[in-house]
Amino acid sequence: MTRDVLVSDQIALLATGDELSNGDILNTNSQEIAQRLFNNGMHVGRHMVTGDRIADIRDAICYLLQSHRALIITGGLGPTSDDLTRYALADALEQELVFDIPTWDSIVQRLKNFGYASPPPNNRQQALFPSAATIIPNPNGTAAGCQVQQSEQFIFMLPGPPIECLPMVDQIVLPTLIKNHFQKILFHHKWLLFGVSEGQIAEELDLLAKPYDCMTGYRLWYPYIEFKLYSNNQMDFLSLLPQIEKTVAPYIIGDGKNSASVLLKNHLAAIDFTIAIADHATGGLLESIIKTPRTAAHLHFLNDLTQSLHSLNIAIDGLDEFWQNQNTALTSLELRFMTEQTQHHSHHDLPFRGLRVKQYAVELICRQLYTYLNLN
Repeated sequence: MTRDVLVSDQIALLATGDELSNGDILNTNSQEIAQRLFNNGMHVGRHMVTGDRIADIRDAICYLLQSHRALIITGGLGPTSDDLTRYALADALEQELVFDIPTWDSIVQRLKNFGYASPPPNNRQQALFPSAATIIPNPNGTAAGCQVQQSEQFIFMLPGPPIECLPMVDQIVLPTLIKNHFQKILFHHKWLLFGVSEGQIAEELDLLAKPYDCMTGYRLWYPYIEFKLYSNNQMDFLSLLPQIEKTVAPYIIGDGKNSASVLLKNHLAAIDFTIAIADHATGGLLESIIKTPRTAAHLHFLNDLTQSLHSLNIAIDGLDEFWQNQNTALTSLELRFMTEQTQHHSHHDLPFRGLRVKQYAVELICRQLYTYLNLN
């Protein structure tokens, strides 16, 4: 299966806003939407970002519609003078903007609920939509979205705040795309791998996949590697899947879908005792990650465990090379799990990647603690 097979019915993402193009904030919408599309078996094409200029947004829309069957636009639907996406879309589609009275009534009511006796005049532009648009209501804000279908192409215009646009994606955009046969990747699975380099595991997994009508993909999410397998050939996919699972088994935690820290936090929230931890390695990073409102009652971080009365005590030492600012390829971590009856000690050598070694150490500690709790 080659990547060229997947280019039909691809979906483009366009994010607008000077705050994005100038680097003031991250473009998290495109990441979240792309993941939702891929997880539903759809193929994402180009991502683009433009500033708040009608000509730039219009040109980006026209360019993306030349090679994509669907386009999802986010941002620029507010009431201010730099919210220009609706004007650019109408220009690109050569359609007039039409004032939608039900949308305006919804805006008026929402603003009254927030104490406005009469809505600011600038909000009226939020009720303007291309003449062929179908309105997508926004229960979380004043910026309604819309959908425009031209022949076999679908265009979605959504507000920028994630709390507003992502529910629209889940409730309207994805069902519409599924209904119109955008699902092309029928079989897919992904795993989070820990404790192996991308180059090392990719060579082995790609070799396994080579005889099959399947594709592999990789994403580095330090200290994890996300490995993806996908195909439209059910027989080949199901034949290769157990071989992949056997190969990646030493590098996955739990079912391979979540990081060790996430798995540990979920587990800690359900236990009925408190764990005492003396962390002399991560400089407080471990506590900041695993101590949450759900887990705080089950964790007690101490400098000295000698006076601890808890049933499980964990001493963590190491990363000396990091704290001493040494230039080395490896550093080490020591873990001691102590109860009244038993003691368990483990030594681990970690790749030294500067500041990132603390991230690696935290996930390794979480993996060891999660495994210990599940075995004892």
